[in-house]
Amino acid sequence: MKLDTIALIIVGLLAAGYALAMMVGIVTSGAPIWPFAIAGAIFAYLLYKVVSERVNNEEDNYYEKNIEE
Repeated sequence: MKLDTIALIIVGLLAAGYALAMMVGIVTSGAPIWPFAIAGAIFAYLLYKVVSERVNNEEDNYYEKNIEE
């Protein structure tokens, strides 16, 4: 596994932990949750679009498999 992949996984886990801690703080404070639910839904949709476009892009797959840096 490449170092940049490991670093990306670590950063992703830290971000997920931070987001979870913030959600727990928001819920326990009694703040209204619906604005955060809308923002989370928009974020999830955009993340899905970006990942699906990357996975289904044949040109990116070709360069990743055949071209060395």
